[in-house]
Amino acid sequence: MNKIILPCVCCLILATAIAAEKVQVIPPQRVANYWLLVSSSAQARAPNSGRNLSTPSCAAVAYTIEKNGNTSNVKLEKLAPPGDLGNVAVRVVAGMHFAPAPQNLGKDRVSTYVVMPFNVPAADPNKPDVQALRARVLAPCNLKGFDKNTDNVVNIVQ
Repeated sequence: MNKIILPCVCCLILATAIAAEKVQVIPPQRVANYWLLVSSSAQARAPNSGRNLSTPSCAAVAYTIEKNGNTSNVKLEKLAPPGDLGNVAVRVVAGMHFAPAPQNLGKDRVSTYVVMPFNVPAADPNKPDVQALRARVLAPCNLKGFDKNTDNVVNIVQ
């Protein structure tokens, strides 16, 4: 009888541990429910020369926030229009550090993304033309698979 129970208990413990380590995939607008950005050790240093450095553009960078608040699996998913600012966005995200939100007592790992605008005027609700320009420039960088509604974007770099 013990020969049957012991393997079952071991399998149950292993399955529980694996389930606890599962990464939740969340949209950018829900990150603050789990993690709060505390700092970024990377400087957004753009290259002196390259393609589309002064063109309004956006970069979508996917990443995972680990239990210790560091980012991992940082990957440039989209850059529109194509150019040489993708590495800048990746460096900034790779240097971000988060603290768990009060409701994230288990320090749940999450996978999400951020859209970083480059050379885009700051959002101003009093200027509809600026709002329209921002929406047009940032729209190509929304990523599918994180949420059905990806209209809201968390802008870390402005």
